[in-house]
Amino acid sequence: RRQRGPEQEFGVKAKRQKPLRSSLRSTTSPVRGGSLRGQNPRESLLTKWGGGRVERGRRGFARLSQRKTEKGVMLVPAAFTYLCWAVVSTAAVGYVPEALEMQHNFARIGFTNSAGEAPYLVQKEQRGNAVILTYHCTGFPVSAWVDKQLELESALNMLIASVKEGNDRRTVSLCCVPPEHVFDTIEWHERYILRNEDNKLILGRGLTGDVIIDIDKTPHILIGGNTGSGKSVLVQCLLWQAIQQADVVYVADFKGGVDFSYVWQEFAYIITEEKKLLVLLNHLADILEERKRLFKEVDDVNITEYREKSGDYMQRIVFACDEVAELLDKTGADKSRKELLAQIEARLALIARQGRAFGIHLILATQRPDANILPGQIKNNMNIRICGRADTTLSTIIIGDRRAAEQIPHDAQGRFIMEDGTVFQAYYFSDDTISKW
Repeated sequence: RRQRGPEQEFGVKAKRQKPLRSSLRSTTSPVRGGSLRGQNPRESLLTKWGGGRVERGRRGFARLSQRKTEKGVMLVPAAFTYLCWAVVSTAAVGYVPEALEMQHNFARIGFTNSAGEAPYLVQKEQRGNAVILTYHCTGFPVSAWVDKQLELESALNMLIASVKEGNDRRTVSLCCVPPEHVFDTIEWHERYILRNEDNKLILGRGLTGDVIIDIDKTPHILIGGNTGSGKSVLVQCLLWQAIQQADVVYVADFKGGVDFSYVWQEFAYIITEEKKLLVLLNHLADILEERKRLFKEVDDVNITEYREKSGDYMQRIVFACDEVAELLDKTGADKSRKELLAQIEARLALIARQGRAFGIHLILATQRPDANILPGQIKNNMNIRICGRADTTLSTIIIGDRRAAEQIPHDAQGRFIMEDGTVFQAYYFSDDTISKW
């Protein structure tokens, strides 16, 4: 017999497919976690009539759930692998603590390149009381770091001792120190003298240690700054080191001999008259010519080679003038004095040009070494330029920029900055040190 459909049994017209799907969605089926028990006959019959499709849907849902479970299980090792890769990659580029904070602080002060990127810290190294910070940066020349030094020190909360560019030209290293007790006053002690190296003099204590100059390479020193900035104390400290290294020292003091009292006369030649100074400078010019002849005989080019070849310990000669403006200022001078000063300038210019190789050195100190005081032939050969407390104009005259006005407080004594940006505190030196001898 032909099987009776729902039309013959209940007298209703059953739709074949579309309503069946709707009915299946509306009923509680095994696909949705329900049961067919307890349903009315009509729903049971409809479910039976479309049971094949329900079964296929159930199996498809089971496969789908299995695939999602497998994918979820696979995501766990994938996430772990990604985290490990991120850690290794971060270590490879040099991530260090506080790197993001420093980068944010740089951005806040506007220290970014044309793309708006701030330098990123890749290495931090502790060396004594100094910290070496190495940054990866593109589009940041060294001059940009130097120009922004004060703002960078504020952002880092440290003082920058030096700025050095890396070999790849994409990294810059800053030598920084904490600001606490950096420039405390330190009294001079005899143990600081470099007795076996008469070509080296200590200027003072810098951010990372003593600031030492080599007068074989940079033979002449120019010191400027406002009155009371400590120029005379620095000159005295340098001259005392030269004396202890067996150098011959001459001092021209035209401030009345106040800074170089009688205790200095036992160790140095003190000159307070212009005519006697001209006689001395003529004598130094003759010594220079004599040393030229001696060096030519043994085929040497400097005093160090001459000592090694000849076995003769030739002494260095150091000439210092404290407040050279009192000597070379021609304001109100008559004709005879102007001629005298012209001869003095000519002798000083000769020593400045040729004195290095023959062991004759100049140390000149003045408040304002402008062209009216110090001629270009002398000033251009002063290799080391040091500026104490000064305003913007004076700082520019001495070291070529305004860093002295920006980095040296107006009440600081003995604080100096060199032309290359090195800041140091000169040692406190007094006549008591000389009196002990």
